[in-house]
Amino acid sequence: MKSQMHVYQSIARAVSEHGVDTMFGLMGDANLFMVDSFVRDCGGRFVPAAHEGSSVLMALAHAHVAGKIGVATVTHGPALTNCITALTEGARGHIPMVLLAGDTPVANPRHLQGIDQRELVKATGAGFEQVRTPDTVGMDVARAFYRAQVERRPVVLNMPSDFMWQEVTHELQVLDVFTAPGGVAQGDILDEAIGMIASARRPLILAGGGAVGARDQLIKLADRLEAPLATTLKAKGLFRDHPYNIDIFGTLSTPAAYELIAQSDCIVCFGTGLHDFTTDRGKLMNEVVLLFRTGLRLG
Repeated sequence: MKSQMHVYQSIARAVSEHGVDTMFGLMGDANLFMVDSFVRDCGGRFVPAAHEGSSVLMALAHAHVAGKIGVATVTHGPALTNCITALTEGARGHIPMVLLAGDTPVANPRHLQGIDQRELVKATGAGFEQVRTPDTVGMDVARAFYRAQVERRPVVLNMPSDFMWQEVTHELQVLDVFTAPGGVAQGDILDEAIGMIASARRPLILAGGGAVGARDQLIKLADRLEAPLATTLKAKGLFRDHPYNIDIFGTLSTPAAYELIAQSDCIVCFGTGLHDFTTDRGKLMNEVVLLFRTGLRLG
């Protein structure tokens, strides 16, 4: 359905049409009316922050907890520079979020707060998407959300303030993203994996942030195998009070857990990847069979 509205209203509507009901941020002249429209016209919730970087961190945390794209908004110039550390953390953590950042007027390149926001964002490892013209705002918002999901990192949508009061025709534009889990073993590969687990003398189950919804199933598997349960730092406490729990897997392991991990001959990973900190730069992986299962189809 098409309708006439201002650019700031179109941005707010487009964000809401992507299933966003909560936005974190700090308001300024370049995003003030967009936030107001998101709350007033779209029924969204705005959570204000005392610092721009904190608004990005809250959006990153919301993405973790809610399992969907986090959204934050700030105004231009120094407001965006205050987000650099948080954006870097989001990029390093592969967390999908969209930061709606205002920008100084295109018509005034000598604006007091004008900086090269594209180059600033690129230095963090986050993605950058420009609102190209008032007429393309719907597709520009859709591209930002699409890229955040596909690229698994923050994407900054750059919104020139002099576009905000121009009238445009708003049209629903949401790009489809294929989200079905890949790499789920089938056939002979699955049979071979089951055989490795069954024949292991000292198996261990490792759960990451992507497995927090499968706690009960993982415990049943551990009970069946009589296998220790470990987690990455992001899933710390998932198996608290279970007799097989050895807590964190990796460089933050207790001495006893580290020794037990080193003795394991098969590690079954759910909802996590392994990196230098998790594996203690590979020291924990000597002569160990690693089995990854990301689909979490546990019956």
